Amino acid sequence: MKQPLVLLHGWGVNSLIWNQILPLLESEFDIYVIDLPGYGEDIDYAGDYSLDAIANEVLSRAPEKAIWIGWSLGGTIAMAAAIAQPERFFKLQLVSATPRFLNGPDWDFGVDQEPFATLADDFENDYTKAVQKFLLLQVVTDDRARLKKSRTMVRDLGLALNQFKPPNRRTLRAGLEILSDTDLRAQLGNLTVETQVVAGRHDHVVPVAASEFLFNQLANGHSIHPFDAGHLPFIESSSQYIEALTTFANPTQ
Repeated sequence: MKQPLVLLHGWGVNSLIWNQILPLLESEFDIYVIDLPGYGEDIDYAGDYSLDAIANEVLSRAPEKAIWIGWSLGGTIAMAAAIAQPERFFKLQLVSATPRFLNGPDWDFGVDQEPFATLADDFENDYTKAVQKFLLLQVVTDDRARLKKSRTMVRDLGLALNQFKPPNRRTLRAGLEILSDTDLRAQLGNLTVETQVVAGRHDHVVPVAASEFLFNQLANGHSIHPFDAGHLPFIESSSQYIEALTTFANPTQ
């Protein structure tokens, strides 16, 4: 029997972000690709958009128990869900995730408020262009052939994301509020689900130092994997990523 696997995407995009690795996962897992409320097939979501409310909404759409993967904002939501209802998780993988996105007086492993705040404006003005620009900025490598391949994949992915209507202003703004207001550092000791952390050494959104901090504070950290990638390690380093995930999910294989 295949293990159930939940995939949560990040801010500004939708569940199609996972399309390029799904064929590599389907033989091992029973996959549940969930659109966050307000994105993709759930574009008309009108409920509460607090972190706890979104975590509960996603839990209501997930199987009774599964391995979860959360990327970026999806990682924040997955952490909140795992802290609230650990019995719903076999294991948790956090990809380019952080307990706190914004820099502060006691946190230098984030991003500054000003460029962060302009993201919603860019996405509202020209969604297709903004998505492609945002994703391309995350692709980092010194290998020209690999860079060309990754950029082609990202451009195709940006176009594919338009199969759904763009998220509305409320969804974009509310998601950014979660990212700017959330600080889970004090709660990481309560995250008892066995957790693997995946990071990009060249990530401009979530510095690898944030991932290292996250891993070191976990109550049940399994392993951490910093790949030669930016904010999209499951695309840029897909073979290494799949190997890390399958080893984590099936340690006896």
